[in-house]
Amino acid sequence: MEQVRESLVIAWYTRREGVVRGPFPPDHITRYILLGRIRLDDELSHDQLSWRLARSVATLLPAEMVKLQGWEDYQQLIEARMRVDERKQDRRCGQCPNCSNCHPERRAPGDRRKGDDRLLINHYLYENNQTQKAQQVHSCRLRTLLLTLLLATLMFAWLVPGSR
Repeated sequence: MEQVRESLVIAWYTRREGVVRGPFPPDHITRYILLGRIRLDDELSHDQLSWRLARSVATLLPAEMVKLQGWEDYQQLIEARMRVDERKQDRRCGQCPNCSNCHPERRAPGDRRKGDDRLLINHYLYENNQTQKAQQVHSCRLRTLLLTLLLATLMFAWLVPGSR
C-alpha cells in the first residue's frame, strides 16, 4: 500500500545536513541516486513533514542498485551511471588554460566528478558477505572450542594419578 502511494507522488524533496532541495519529479530522484547526487543516507520527503532515508524508499531506487550481489551487477551499475550521465567528456580538453573560446559550454578545467559513493562500495564489499563471515567466525569458534577441550582432556589425564 505504501509503495502504491509513493508511485503516485508527483514531487519529492531532498534533505542533506539540514539543507532542503526540490521539488523533483520521481524519475529525477531515481537518476540522481544512480549518479550519486543523492546519497542513500540523504532524506527524502514528498510533503516536507515526514522524512525517510533514500535507501528506504524502494520505488525510487534504481533497479541496478537494488541487488548488488556480484561483480556483474556492479558492472551493470557503472554502465547505467555512464548511460544517464549528461556531462560531455569532449568539453574537457587540457590543451589550453582558458577554454572559454574553444568550448563555450565549459565550466571549469578538470573533471569535477567524485568517486563512487563509499557507502555503496562498502555495502557491495562487506554487507553481501556477512553470511560467509558469520560461517567463518562460527567455524573458528568451533575449532577453538574443540582444541580447548582436547587440551583440557590431556591435562586432566596427565594430572589425575589414577588414570595412568
